[in-house]
Amino acid sequence: MRTSITGNETVNQQLFLKRYPQGVAGPDDFEVRESAIGQPGQGELLIQAHYLSVDAALRLIMRDSDEFLFRVQPGDLVHGSIAGQVVESNHPNYHAGDFVTGSLGVQSYAISDGTGLEKCDVTEVPLSAWLGGFGVSGLTAYFALIEECKPQPGQTVVINGAAGAVGSMAGQIAKLAGARTIGITSSQAKCDWLTNELGFDEAINYHEGNLYEQLKVAAPERIDVIFDNVGGDILDESLRLIAMRGVVLLCGSTSQYPAETMQGPRNYIWLGTMRARLQGFVVFDYVDRYAQARQRMAQWIRAGLLKTPEYLIDGNVADFPAAFRQLYLGDNRGKMLVRLPPAR
Repeated sequence: MRTSITGNETVNQQLFLKRYPQGVAGPDDFEVRESAIGQPGQGELLIQAHYLSVDAALRLIMRDSDEFLFRVQPGDLVHGSIAGQVVESNHPNYHAGDFVTGSLGVQSYAISDGTGLEKCDVTEVPLSAWLGGFGVSGLTAYFALIEECKPQPGQTVVINGAAGAVGSMAGQIAKLAGARTIGITSSQAKCDWLTNELGFDEAINYHEGNLYEQLKVAAPERIDVIFDNVGGDILDESLRLIAMRGVVLLCGSTSQYPAETMQGPRNYIWLGTMRARLQGFVVFDYVDRYAQARQRMAQWIRAGLLKTPEYLIDGNVADFPAAFRQLYLGDNRGKMLVRLPPAR
């Protein structure tokens, strides 16, 4: 069975890597190709993308290196997650009209055999949220805070990269746990948004004055949990104020992804002095508990206790490279998505 395809009925736009980027990736590093929309075979389904996820970690795997498990090389379809609707299905578990999300590459249509796909209940939250606050970004924040950091009422939590897709969710969840929450971000407008819209107790603009001195004022009794999405100098300055037996969770390192040589933490001596724990984190360790987490998060959303902020860019596949560059320039508040014409 097939539903109607909105927009161009015949053309699939796909984004390919043209060359390895130098520094932050830009439009010249990518190539858009058009081809006929494929037909699903036996056990397959055709999906029309409504949203493309723009993720900072993509830059980490677009490099001339075999150090990473996943890698995008020149000539490859660019990795990325989409959220969309099934328009034709020969798969017993999916039907035309179902909404789904999956890592199917940056393209307007995708054929899948169902591996790695997830059905989206759009009566619970909008489809876009399944790529953001209700998707991997929100789940990352949830399990990192609730299961790994375990902030307690009255403790101080610092969120590095607080206005991003994960950080904006992590700060809210830390507040729900009863912690005093401080966000570090890149502009006064974002600081105001974090405190006024998302309920952070304080927010620091790292471009305005000495970060360490600002942190000392905001956290006079030191920092119990550092939730790090950034790495580099911001992590280093935060480490100087880690509390006794504090937790430093390495969730991401966006400042290092475009670098040819990555910089590790310099102020790690404070981890020993304060008997603190530095730990890596990957959300996929909790994949069997996603439904449980979403059930709890949905309750918070319905009660008005949790927001799933999004930064939407209306366009098409060809607009993805510019959106990706915008992400690294810090334009977004919350999850950045490219919204394709069918989603309007």
